[in-house]
Amino acid sequence: MNYDKKRILIVDDEEDLTWSISKRLTKEKDSVEVMCANSGNRALEMLAKYRVDLIVTDIRMPGMDGLQLVREVKSHYPKTQIIVMTAYGSMEVKDVLDRWGSTGYIEKPFEMNDLRKLVFTYLERNEKLV
Repeated sequence: MNYDKKRILIVDDEEDLTWSISKRLTKEKDSVEVMCANSGNRALEMLAKYRVDLIVTDIRMPGMDGLQLVREVKSHYPKTQIIVMTAYGSMEVKDVLDRWGSTGYIEKPFEMNDLRKLVFTYLERNEKLV
């Protein structure tokens, strides 16, 4: 078993939401480190500095949106998993994300426990692939 902390990057322009998600995920203090970015551009800056195992990103953000972020991440960091959260979901968006290699998808509003389960499911799945 890998005892290294898994690093999660939460990306959303709503600071209250990134804070809430961060607090909910860090209940597993020994297994994850959570970082937050409030824009797609800031997320890319952080990815250039830190190894990130999983990104949880919103789609609608000013500047670089979540779809552009997914495309950039999969182009430069193909092993990084991505969960997209959106209040504006559609089958077309899901299809595009699947083609680009997005790992998961959750529609807002969601229960924090549902997101938490999804995050830890993907982190465990990734650990088994290593």
